[in-house]
Amino acid sequence: MKRKLPPSIISLLALSLTLLTVPAFAHHGFQYEFDGTKVINTTGVLTTVDWENPHIYFNVDVRDAQGKVGTWRFEGSSVSLVQRTGTKRADLVGNIGKTITVTACPGKAGALKGAAWTVTLADGREVSVGRNRYYGDGPKPQDDKDEN
Repeated sequence: MKRKLPPSIISLLALSLTLLTVPAFAHHGFQYEFDGTKVINTTGVLTTVDWENPHIYFNVDVRDAQGKVGTWRFEGSSVSLVQRTGTKRADLVGNIGKTITVTACPGKAGALKGAAWTVTLADGREVSVGRNRYYGDGPKPQDDKDEN
């Protein structure tokens, strides 16, 4: 005689399996989102800073050639990697509302985002917020997800 599981147990098992797969999609590969064959220097007003793992993020309002303002979303390395370069949260937060320049690899398909590695602050200091992921016309590097 076969024993059937109640529908509530089957639903709970299905939900559990679904939740276990979510973390597998949480971290992305650099080459999926960003174009490592290009470098951009973007100047605009720093508007927000999210200083949390798995990466730091910050937004910059940039005025284009037609005068239209677009909000760029930049991603840096993890908090611990950024701090090891000597960059502090206060370096960015203290520049909210000020003009900065970001050096980054741009997002793919014209997205207003980038993988940043340096920020030139309003006072002229340059701080590191990530690794240089630019590889130009050379072979694509193996995606190591910032584990350096």
